[in-house]
This record gives sequence, C-alpha cells and structure tokens, in this order.
Amino acid sequence: MSNTLNFYDVSKDYVAYLQESEKEKRGFTKVPNMEYPGRKQKFLCGIVLQVNGMDYYVPITSHKKQHSESILIYFKNQNDPVGSLRFNFMIPIPKEMATYRDINNEADPKHRVFLAKEHKFIIENKIHIFDKAEKTYQLITQNKNPKLNENSCDFKFLEKRCLEYCIENNLEIPCPFFPKTLNPQNPKNEIIISDAEK
Repeated sequence: MSNTLNFYDVSKDYVAYLQESEKEKRGFTKVPNMEYPGRKQKFLCGIVLQVNGMDYYVPITSHKKQHSESILIYFKNQNDPVGSLRFNFMIPIPKEMATYRDINNEADPKHRVFLAKEHKFIIENKIHIFDKAEKTYQLITQNKNPKLNENSCDFKFLEKRCLEYCIENNLEIPCPFFPKTLNPQNPKNEIIISDAEK
C-alpha cells in the first residue's frame, strides 16, 4: 500500500450496488451516499487500509462532531473543524472503480483552495489516519461495540460483495482470492461464492 493519500471519486453504479446489497442483508445500509441535492459530490480519501487484497477508502464529510471512529479536519490557525474522516463508513473499492481527483482541475477557485488545505491536513496526519482505519476495522469486525456496529458498514460483507462485483464485471480479482481461480475442476476459472459466504 502506498504511503501517499489522495482524493478519489467512486463509481456511482458501484456505490449503488453496495448499498442495495447491504439493504438486502440488514434492512438498511450505511454505505455513504456520494450525492446530495444542492451540494457538491462527496469524495473519498485513500487508500487508508488494505485487507484481503482490497483497498479501503474513507469518506470525507462535512460532519463536524467528534466520534471515537472519526478524525476531525482542522485548518491552520482555525479553532473549528471544517469536516471529518468517518472510518466506520469506509468501503472497499476495486481499483477500476476509483478515480483520482485532481485538485488542480477544480473549477471553483475557492473550493480548490479548500480542498488543497484538506489535503495538506491529511498528508500531515497520515500516520494517524492509517492507524485509525486499522483500529476501526478491527473494532467493527470483531464486534467489540455492538452499538457502533449498528452505525457502521458491514466490512466483511462488503468485501464479499466487492469480490462478487469484480467477478461479474471482469475486473482485477483481489490478490488473496486470485489463487481460487486456478482450479482444474473449474476450466473457466470462475470464482464461486457459496450461499454460506454471502
């Protein structure tokens, strides 16, 4: 995993796929929306964590309240936060579904400066970000805080759906799963997810 953190946009179709899948399982979804009426499209910061060969990205939000699973974003010489990274809403994203967001291409000069300041904060705090991503992942996947789990993405489930999406769309298979394709009993090299794994 690269030590560099950048901003990314994610495929709307992929986000919708994860949201629909999680709704089917849980009756609701915590996969974040990327679009809100009258607001700029939400984007993500990554790669903050790699698990089972999958790349995790964390949403950057305008939410300004402190939570144990978030990091507030501050600008130099300002006392109030301007946003936050919310790690309980991280999602695994195939490489082909994440697009690098070049700050220099932002049309609005004020927004361009704002994003540059956010990115500066993220680079200066990347060690804290990597650590928070890993600790939040472990906390949620080990179900150490049931109340937090209710307000978080189901990481393990989304990893399975991410793998399924890669298979269905002929995308690069995450490395730990790739050897499963080398099966002489499966000449088409298909990866099959059983109902028990879903």
